[in-house]
Order: sequence, then structure tokens, then C-alpha cells
Amino acid sequence: RNALVEYLYCKGIRCEVVESRPSQDQASWLDLKDRDLLIVYGGDGTLHQAMSEVVEQKVPVALLPAGTTNVLARELKIPRDPERALSVVVRRKLRRIYLGQGNGQYFHLMAGIGLDGDALSRIKISLKQTLGMGAYYLASAIALLKYPMRPFDVEWEGETHRGTFAVIGNSRSYGGHLLVTPGARLEENSLDVCLFTGGSRTRYLAYILGTISGRHIHYPDVLYRKVRQVSISADSSIPVQMDGDLIGHGSIEFSSYGEGIEVVVP
Repeated sequence: RNALVEYLYCKGIRCEVVESRPSQDQASWLDLKDRDLLIVYGGDGTLHQAMSEVVEQKVPVALLPAGTTNVLARELKIPRDPERALSVVVRRKLRRIYLGQGNGQYFHLMAGIGLDGDALSRIKISLKQTLGMGAYYLASAIALLKYPMRPFDVEWEGETHRGTFAVIGNSRSYGGHLLVTPGARLEENSLDVCLFTGGSRTRYLAYILGTISGRHIHYPDVLYRKVRQVSISADSSIPVQMDGDLIGHGSIEFSSYGEGIEVVVP
């Protein structure tokens, strides 16, 4: 970390280091007054923790990928190599991307209702530190075997549908390897909803295979729409996640956030 700060200082960028806080801590922890850039050194979870402050204080964001998952960096073609990523920061080319929001929180990648939230609830920090992405794969396999696939209602544009798992996508990639919402674009002021209506575990195996290529959106038991708002009516046992952080359970409303944020891109 010190080497990164020294490099930026040599390039004329003076910075102050602030440690991120757990996502459950909703208190304001970033004072961006008189700052003209926030450099996030970490993964998508670290950026998610800072998102509310970025939106409220209207400061551009630069990414230095260093976490377990760096989906946004991949979407924006920001290099994983630290030196190349730093050169992107120095050039300061800005691009506006839009966000999703739900119950007062913001997400830049996606939100999930059901299966993936259950998987995230099974991941311990120690396991994540040991296995990295392997912890997500293991938790997902366990969730696929044990999650009860409880149904819930999804409403958009006057239509109501029932499903067992939904992803509200702001970007096309899910976890970096799956195309759950292949039509989503960061530069569009809209959200893509992918609703899986099947309830059997064998059917979910077919869904997973389909998301590798994006073919699942053509399955007869999968609904896919591009919307500005969507409401989820679910009981309090159904988990909800945003950007890989478990944020609660039960009913929630999502919408696109029209102002968006500025990010530094190659």
C-alpha cells in the first residue's frame, strides 16, 4: 500500500489512506470534502461499501483491483496489474456509469433475491481468505443442495410474476464468469431483471449451464426484462444481496439511479 501512495505522489497525486468498514456499518466514514478523486484499492465489495458516500458527495472513483472479485474492473477493462492500473488513474479519463438502488442502498453490479443470498450467508471471512473465489463456488454448491427455493412475487410495469430466484443486473457479468443479465449495460439508465421460475434443483443445474453463455434468457421458464423499477414481495426468510454483500431479507423495491457516478477508465 505504501508503494502505491509513493507512486501516486511522484505523479503529482497527494492522497490520504482510509480503511474501509464492514458493510453492516452504515455510519458515514468517508469525508470526501475538498477531494477530487476516491481511489478504491480492493474488490467490488470494497467499492460497494463506499458507494453511498460517493453518490452523496459526488466524487469520481478510480479502481485499483486487488480483491477476490473485480467484476466492475473487468467490465471497464481496467488492468489487474497494479502498475498498469495506476497509469490509468494518473490519466484521469472519466466515464459516467449508472447505478441501481434498493431501500436506500446503491449497487453497481447486481442484486439477487433467493439462492445467491443464501450462498453468501454461508461464506465465512476465514474461508474466503483461504479459498478466494473457491469459497463462492463451495457456498453456491451447498446452497443449491439445501436452499428451499421459496417462491416470491416480482412486479414490473404493471405485470406480476412468481419466481424462486431473481437477479437485478446493472452490468452484464455476474461474478465475472456468468452472463445472468447479458443485456445490461453500465452506461444505460435502466436495470435488467432475470427471473427464474423453476423450483427443482435439476432445473437449476440447467439454468447455471445456460448462464455461462447467456442462453438461459430464451428458456420458457425464465423471464427477462429491461426496466426502470421493479418490486419484490417476499417473506422475511428470503435473503437479498447487493454486489455480493448480504443486505437483508424479504420485500424490497429496486430502481435505476439516474445521476450515476463518474469512474476513471483506460
